[in-house]
Amino acid sequence: MPRFIASALALLLLIVGCASGPTIRYFPPQASLKELKQQPDGQWLAQIRVQNFSTGAMDFSEIRLKIQIQDGSWAELSGPASLNIGASNAEVLSLSVPFNADTLQAIRERQDKTQPLRYRLEGSLRSRDPNRTYPLTYDGRLNPAPGLTGVYR
Repeated sequence: MPRFIASALALLLLIVGCASGPTIRYFPPQASLKELKQQPDGQWLAQIRVQNFSTGAMDFSEIRLKIQIQDGSWAELSGPASLNIGASNAEVLSLSVPFNADTLQAIRERQDKTQPLRYRLEGSLRSRDPNRTYPLTYDGRLNPAPGLTGVYR
């Protein structure tokens, strides 16, 4: 009888070991502004951090974002055609930001006084698997980087 129980237990463990892996749970991603930096030609470059909180990798097929500095006008950001982010991981995108004259003036005024910038990100990320669009909204603040002119972090 003990051999039969041991054999049955071994068979049960073998069957359980062949079961599929853990269930992948998908959670909405988040995007935030990591850095805003003025380029030598006067243009601004934004480093956008996209965080995947899911337990599996996500492949984003569309990134649509717009940014507002202080209470100025919105600037459209265009992302890459595809972005793959591993489970519980993040990637940083460097995107050019076409700020208008009013927003540039607000940045210059705060830069001269070494004051922080308030910003708001809005938009959406579309994933391939699962086939879903995630709306994004994020309010944050960047501080001037000490000793680096035209850099906010």
